[in-house]
Amino acid sequence: MTVVRACAVALVGLMLATTAGGQTVLDTLFDKLRTATDPSAVQVLEQGIWEQWTMAPEPAHRQLMLRGIAEMQQQELQNAVVTFTKLIETAPQLSEAWNKRATVQWLLGNFPASIADICETVRREPRHFGAYSGLGMIRAQMGEHARAAAAFELAKKWNPHIVGIDAEIERQKAEAGGEVADDPLGCGQRTAGR
Repeated sequence: MTVVRACAVALVGLMLATTAGGQTVLDTLFDKLRTATDPSAVQVLEQGIWEQWTMAPEPAHRQLMLRGIAEMQQQELQNAVVTFTKLIETAPQLSEAWNKRATVQWLLGNFPASIADICETVRREPRHFGAYSGLGMIRAQMGEHARAAAAFELAKKWNPHIVGIDAEIERQKAEAGGEVADDPLGCGQRTAGR
């Protein structure tokens, strides 16, 4: 059995049950991701985390999530904003609804709206390495290098396998020239995810 197949089988087993001690599937996936060394296993674990984030328990919420994702893929960005907004209004606890809308707002060039949605994402899921990575990219584009470095550091904390993350952190720190932001992410949270 190949490593990828073995990881996939293990991942399916994880998703079918909550682990002992009350740890959720997502907690287990993050624990395994932190210590994984095989690139194939990392890929499967990352995919499992994204699937858990995207999974909406209610059928109506699931339908909106899937519609919004399809609209993103078809470059129907304004429609995607409307769809994800409906999802957020009916299921504000779903961190990935906020993250998806943040991504669409970023694609539309609306950085303030994207940042606001990223902040909502990490309030609900402080391990969201995708949101932190996106925030780092936006902050870097805005010339806010200290905040970009802080966001990338949080992305790395939760997923140390992001390609090029160490170099990007160092680049942003060099650009910041020793500056440290009071509110590292700009989300009104001094220690979000730290």
